[in-house]
Amino acid sequence: MLRLPERLRWDHNAWYRRWLLRQVPSRAGSALDVGCGLGDLARSIDAREVTAIDADARMVERASATTGRVRWIHGDVLTHDLGRYDVVTAEASLHHLPLREGLARLAGLTKPGGLLVVVGLYRLSTPADLAMEAFTLPANAVVGLVKAVTGSGGTPHDPEMPVVMTAPTLPEIRAAAAEIVPGARIRQRVFWRYSLVWRAPEVH
Repeated sequence: MLRLPERLRWDHNAWYRRWLLRQVPSRAGSALDVGCGLGDLARSIDAREVTAIDADARMVERASATTGRVRWIHGDVLTHDLGRYDVVTAEASLHHLPLREGLARLAGLTKPGGLLVVVGLYRLSTPADLAMEAFTLPANAVVGLVKAVTGSGGTPHDPEMPVVMTAPTLPEIRAAAAEIVPGARIRQRVFWRYSLVWRAPEVH
């Protein structure tokens, strides 16, 4: 990924947050945000009960210092004793987990009829990825410039936020999804992101 000057850098995850929130049904019963970080997404989810979990104690400490109705948990989502939820979200957090194990865990945390929504990072690997890159690189710079001019730019993430420099490829993500969450809608998006939306089958 081309590294922009500091003043032109910006938060790619926040770019998709409004889209992610639009996928969440209004007044959902319960929601779980996985890899919540500082909790910006969790605090914005429209659900009666919101739980947020992160493996980084410092992130949870800072997130829970704010007021609100979110239940904050410091723990490993793969092993922590959690329930099942009407909505499960993961914003730039699935690549911190082993892909298949992590996706299976997120699916298992989703109630029958519930919704799993992921916005994640992918690694370039195909000619189509390179074609997208030809658009993404200049678009990234343009958006960074606009944000700098309007005073809404800055660093792409909090300095204390854990960063993982690897991610699965889109073919790997699609293959895992076909096996674990069949029927999931996966879209390649700009700014090195993909989205995955899956409705858990109803139990009859």
